[in-house]
Amino acid sequence: MSLSFLGRSAVFALLAIIAAWAGWVWAVPLARYVIAAQDSTQTGIDIASRAIAYRLDGERPMAFAFSQPLDRVKIISHAAVVDAPGPTLGARYTVRVRLFDADGAELASYDRSLLSGRQDDETATGSVRRFYRAGDASIWGQDQLIVENGAPFTRVEVELVDADAFVDGVDVRVYERRPIRSGEERSVFLRRSAEERAAFAAANSFPAEMLTPDEIRNLAINLWRPVGPVGIEGRDYRALVVYSASPQGLEEDS
Repeated sequence: MSLSFLGRSAVFALLAIIAAWAGWVWAVPLARYVIAAQDSTQTGIDIASRAIAYRLDGERPMAFAFSQPLDRVKIISHAAVVDAPGPTLGARYTVRVRLFDADGAELASYDRSLLSGRQDDETATGSVRRFYRAGDASIWGQDQLIVENGAPFTRVEVELVDADAFVDGVDVRVYERRPIRSGEERSVFLRRSAEERAAFAAANSFPAEMLTPDEIRNLAINLWRPVGPVGIEGRDYRALVVYSASPQGLEEDS
C-alpha cells in the first residue's frame, strides 16, 4: 500500500516537473504570440464586415467559372496603394475582362480604365473604411463593373493591364446572379436572415417587412453570390481578407 502510494507520488512529482519545465520553455514564445496577435487584430474601430478578394498578379489573367451560363457578371475591384504621391487625386488602373462560352471560345473582351479616388482612411461617402489587417497598403475606393453579353458565357478571365506606379496591387471579387426560378422569388427572399433582408432592402424607401410582392421579386432576382477563382490558392491566385469599419466605429475613432 505504501509502495503504491510512493509510486503514485513519484509519478505526480515527475509530471509536475515536466509541466513546470514546459511552462518555462513555452511561456515567453506564447506571450510573444499573444501580443503579436493583438497588434495584428486591433484597429481601434469596430469591424462591420469582411470579404475575401483576389489579387491580380499583372502577369496572367485570373479565371472564374460559373455554375450556369450567364448573360452578365458583376466585378468589384479596388486599388491597394503604398507611398502615394501627395498631389494625386486617385489611383488609375485598367482591367481586361474576357468572356468565354462552354466550349472555351472567346465571346468578347473589354478593357475598363478605372479611377479609385483618394480616400486615405474613408470612402467618398465618409461612412466606411476598408483596410487590411497587415501590411502598409491602403485601400482606395471601390469600383463596380457590370459586364453584359448577348451570348451566354460560363467563364470569365480578369487581367490587370496597367496601373499607376504607386499601385501595389488590384484586388477583385466576382459575382454571379443566384439562379431563381419564376414564382420562387418571395420564398427565396424570405429564407434569408433578417439582417440580410434588411441589407438587401437598404436602398428602398421602406423596410423589408413593408415591401410589396413586386419589390420583393425585383430584389430576389438581383441577388448575387461570390464566385471563387479557378485553381489552387498560393499557386494560381492569392486571397486577401478586406475588412470594413462600421460608421459608428469611425465616429468613435475620429
